[in-house]
Amino acid sequence: MHSKRLISILTLTLIAFMAIGSVAYAGSRIVLKPKVDAFAYFIDTSPSMAQSYKNTGNPKIIAGLNALKRLNNVVPELGYDSALYTMPDFATYSPKGTFSRGAMARGLSSVPEELPFFQSTPMGKGFNDLDGTISKWNGKFAVIFVSDGLANAGRNPATIVSQMSDKYGDRFCLHIVSTADTPKGIALLKRLATRTPCGVFVEASALSDKAVLDKFAQDVFYTQEEELVVEIVEEVVVAPAPVAVQEKIVFRNLNFGFDKYQITDEMVPSLTEAAALLEEYSNLKVKVGGHTDSTGPEAYNQGLSERRAKSVADWLAGNGVAADRLEVKGYGETSPKYDNTTKEGRKLNRRVELDVED
Repeated sequence: MHSKRLISILTLTLIAFMAIGSVAYAGSRIVLKPKVDAFAYFIDTSPSMAQSYKNTGNPKIIAGLNALKRLNNVVPELGYDSALYTMPDFATYSPKGTFSRGAMARGLSSVPEELPFFQSTPMGKGFNDLDGTISKWNGKFAVIFVSDGLANAGRNPATIVSQMSDKYGDRFCLHIVSTADTPKGIALLKRLATRTPCGVFVEASALSDKAVLDKFAQDVFYTQEEELVVEIVEEVVVAPAPVAVQEKIVFRNLNFGFDKYQITDEMVPSLTEAAALLEEYSNLKVKVGGHTDSTGPEAYNQGLSERRAKSVADWLAGNGVAADRLEVKGYGETSPKYDNTTKEGRKLNRRVELDVED
């Protein structure tokens, strides 16, 4: 689910002077891939959620529901299952089924906004009831819990969530949308978010910020991956006389981790495609260029870029590309394509590029 295509072929130009031929046009596009197979919104409807949230003038339950409604509008429909439950009296407002924004919006609108008074909040029991339901789920799943963190009866909810984390391992992520306004409530909710290795904590009010909302949605629900797109087009080219064939193929964005140069399993599918294309155009020579971000000494980065280029060249040579077609060159940090002041820019600059020419 989390594998990425680390090579995108941004330009592929082949001019062939023949009676009938074909041209391969290649590019890339960003696609969304689900992080989970299913998720559940889990809403605290205990009496304290009827209290005012911060200085908004709205009850906490309204603030929490509004945050989920904003989130629901940006969750992409990627085929995962979803459900909507409440606690402490466990109730279902949207049964488990293929996620659609419209169906979930109807479920959120049906959650009661008028809450009972003088009722205890056995949050631990709520999670125990939830566990009894999601124990039947397959694959990876996330729970998005909306609460003010006030629990005053029954078992410690952190203990229950820890037990769930032990049982499900990395299949289970608990994320928190907090309406807490007390140090005790905030502390409990942050503790719950850390009980699963992938948990994310966010304030309900923060989800009114589009950037925060989009980041939370991506952290919980999906990844953005670059996908290779190649189109072969048959064409007829009329030429009065034979002309030399000019070919150029440029492979870009083979990215490495920080201070890393080894080939990973995730790179192999894309490298395999690269080797296949180079085998098809066997008359071309390849310049394998390694690059780094600007972190660290310049001399060290020069050596690191050379090691990255050599690791790619060695892989290609071991998988059908003649070694005498491969020229290895390290550029260090001297040729950045992206902004080295940002984390994403530095990641994209840790790359190997293959320039293929006669």
